[in-house]
Amino acid sequence: MTFTAFVEGPLLWIAFLTFLVGSALRLLFFITLSTKKDKPIYHYFSFKWMFLSILRWLLPLNVDIKKTPVFTILGYIFHICLLAVPIFYSAHISLWQESRFGWSWWQMPDSWADWLTLILIGISIFFIIRRIVLAEVRIITTVSDYLLIVACALPFITGYLNTHPDGSAYAWITSALPIYGQYSNLIHILSGELMLILVPFTKLSHWILFFVSRTVIGVEFGRRNYSV
Repeated sequence: MTFTAFVEGPLLWIAFLTFLVGSALRLLFFITLSTKKDKPIYHYFSFKWMFLSILRWLLPLNVDIKKTPVFTILGYIFHICLLAVPIFYSAHISLWQESRFGWSWWQMPDSWADWLTLILIGISIFFIIRRIVLAEVRIITTVSDYLLIVACALPFITGYLNTHPDGSAYAWITSALPIYGQYSNLIHILSGELMLILVPFTKLSHWILFFVSRTVIGVEFGRRNYSV
């Protein structure tokens, strides 16, 4: 088996399984820890306060929108782009159609994917600059925070370059790094697999832990008659 075949086959499944199983284990550990440290929450558990808490933070209805409107709005847009492009991009859906599963669903126009990709890259640059410029953010920022932003943006950067091989950006990259032109698709796949593998072991796990933490906070606030 060639390295390319390994990356496009076994390693891809390893990445997906690491993402799914690792996220499930992180969630299980989080809930187990919560049952030991937050026992009153389960005694006063309320679906009403759980849904209110989650809904207010999934939508721009929380206090952060008032405190940091620009950062909060860009954060929402970033997450929408991060989910929408990989899931609804036509080339990705085609791969699922050609797989053993034969799955297919609605696909966005390629022009939408282009714009969402560019928006995500732009917001990623903003996030990095923000962590460098703002002292109150810089003081709590670690190297891993920068690397995670890069890890999230890299599949989008490589994907955009690969779908626009006639563009000036692609020409500049391949001129500076000739090896990229030779292995551009492989690098794109590896960057996506890297992000999937990192999710359960880094702050990216908040994609699933968010729902549990907001449930705990929502029920606790509801029990004390506080606003979520």
